[in-house]
Amino acid sequence: MTFHIFHINEVYSNAAGTVQFIEFKGDSNDQDEWAGRTITSSDGVTTHTFNIPTNLPSAETLNKTVLVASQGFADLGIVTPDYIVPNGFLFTGAGTVNFPGMIGGKITYSSLPTDGIKSLNPDSSTDINSPANFAGNTGTVPPNIFSGTDGSDNLTGTSGNDYILASGGNDTLDGLGGNDILGGGFGIDTAIFHSNRANYTVSGSGSGLSVTGAEGNDTLTGIERFQFADKKIAIDLGAGQSAANTVKLIGAAFDAPTIQAHPDYVGVGLNLFDSGQSMLQVAQLVVGVLGNPSNDAFVDRVYQNVVGSAPSPADHNFYVGLLTGSGGSMTQAQLLEIAANADVNATNINLVGLQQTGVEFI
Repeated sequence: MTFHIFHINEVYSNAAGTVQFIEFKGDSNDQDEWAGRTITSSDGVTTHTFNIPTNLPSAETLNKTVLVASQGFADLGIVTPDYIVPNGFLFTGAGTVNFPGMIGGKITYSSLPTDGIKSLNPDSSTDINSPANFAGNTGTVPPNIFSGTDGSDNLTGTSGNDYILASGGNDTLDGLGGNDILGGGFGIDTAIFHSNRANYTVSGSGSGLSVTGAEGNDTLTGIERFQFADKKIAIDLGAGQSAANTVKLIGAAFDAPTIQAHPDYVGVGLNLFDSGQSMLQVAQLVVGVLGNPSNDAFVDRVYQNVVGSAPSPADHNFYVGLLTGSGGSMTQAQLLEIAANADVNATNINLVGLQQTGVEFI
């Protein structure tokens, strides 16, 4: 068995270089040994290299297609790539794609079509793009794709079905009407909806959400915040994320009901964590907001908030004894961080429930 009796069948890129794919087609069986091979893309000055991590799933490779595509393409959910390369792997100007050792594994072009509709064929002709993977699933990249940059972008779709893909930065994505795909990418990204929160149904988990309303049924990935007409909701409530850190600290320092009662507190916390501050740094600021209480008052307050009852004398003395000024070496901020991250605090603030609903902020 080997790998080399394949040929490049189709090459595609959108103008931004975020949605790209290379489709290979098998010309014989027993050509499945792809692991450890490389695919290169070059403009004559810079070369991008992808090392193939695994073999193909079957030796039945005759007339089978293999789809190598960018992460931006994968985020569209049209066809699952067999291998994923970074966005921008292909050069949209003059370039060469090469799979060394493969018969028909090299194609050189003066430019790729970037109208969002057509792809390049091996004979340099163009046609409607039609990516297909090894499993035989096929599709077409639609023309309404809006791509962001590595900076912070405001991306707005149309009244139809759109694909809006952010990249780096803190972006806002507004699909308007239609059934849209919104991909946040890196950073703190916000999806805009033009009616009140009560008019939408949100389902799924933080990694993949569906939002249904009068405007359409939108699919979201990599989104941290919702902005509805009447309120803003943070959904980045996974471990270590800004909203999760915020509600944990509010619960430990002020009590669980404060999370719902004071969306302004939530907003302050989000801004601090979004700016890169650590849990300990924000905890130190919170201690200051509390008025730098005595160790006795601090322990009683945090214990009550986290556990739901006053500490016993033994517990009180134990935790006070951990603090500087009372025989220990721990600061109040350090103890607050530990309390905020405790499992009992997650239960007390109903973190699992918040992960389902999100948390309001202003």
